[in-house]
Amino acid sequence: MTSAVESRRYWSFQFAGWLGYSAIGLAINLLNGASPGPLLAGHVALVACSIGLTHLLRIDIRRQRREGRSPSAMPLFLAARVLLISVVQAALVIGLNVALTGGGWDTTSIVALWWGMLLATGVWTVLYIRFSERRRHAVREGELQLALREAELHALEAQINPHFLFNCLNSIRALVTIDPPRAQDMLTRLANVLRSSLRHDHGHTVPLAIELATVADYLALESVRFEERLQSQVVAGPEVTQCEVPPLVVQTLVENAIKHGIAHVAGPGILTVRGELADGLLRLTVENTGTLGGAPESPSRLGLANVRDRLRLLYGDRASVHLEGADDRVRATVLIPASR
Repeated sequence: MTSAVESRRYWSFQFAGWLGYSAIGLAINLLNGASPGPLLAGHVALVACSIGLTHLLRIDIRRQRREGRSPSAMPLFLAARVLLISVVQAALVIGLNVALTGGGWDTTSIVALWWGMLLATGVWTVLYIRFSERRRHAVREGELQLALREAELHALEAQINPHFLFNCLNSIRALVTIDPPRAQDMLTRLANVLRSSLRHDHGHTVPLAIELATVADYLALESVRFEERLQSQVVAGPEVTQCEVPPLVVQTLVENAIKHGIAHVAGPGILTVRGELADGLLRLTVENTGTLGGAPESPSRLGLANVRDRLRLLYGDRASVHLEGADDRVRATVLIPASR
């Protein structure tokens, strides 16, 4: 649904809802013998006022959301706004009626009118939050699925890149005659890596153990290509490997480390993947021999844009990814909430 269609639906419901509410009140008052002229003027003003005030409330809610606050976390804010709107609505109707008829209102009638306004505005607020949250959730889900598919595509492109595939197959061919068992193992690992990238049953997260298994296969393949130029290790305890992580995040960082780091180092390069738990957070680090060339935070060069987008969609501001380099070492660090 485009924003234009969403906007049309919003305004249609606004007018239909408040006109319907006003029509019910108008009918009840006419049956009780109220004067049609002042009554109609009051209800026209009520509809216009209600649409305007609830639209301002909508703007406030959306601003709060942009600042990272969920409607469920701001009940006092919503209650105060609803109360204020209902008071303004009741004051407008009473004031206009008194001005046109010169009559007075008793306390019971004032309270009954205000209570009706409070109930109507409260219902409007609950319905708006419910449907808009469902819409936001659907949009967020779509963005997350798109980001995941992009990550899968990037990973697959990197793995079936002609150079990567040619080097893997060429290395395996060389192993066939001198070390057949290792050649078979490399073929199995290549199949595992490609199968992982081609899977379409990914959830938003997978156990870190599954992610690290794919990374291990990828590193084993690259070790055949780089031989002694690539030395790698994966450090993660059992309590860490059960944590849930976005799929392909660690693998993306490992691919970047090899492509932009190890591949440009003349001597032996060391790559370390580490997972740790601290203060309710899972810290994932990929450290490699090399230097940061160009802009350190350039996602187009280092392939971190997709990682950042998925972390933002999944965890909001509770997750982060950071890249730093010092002393011929480059370290990519991902922090996400620890969950199992």
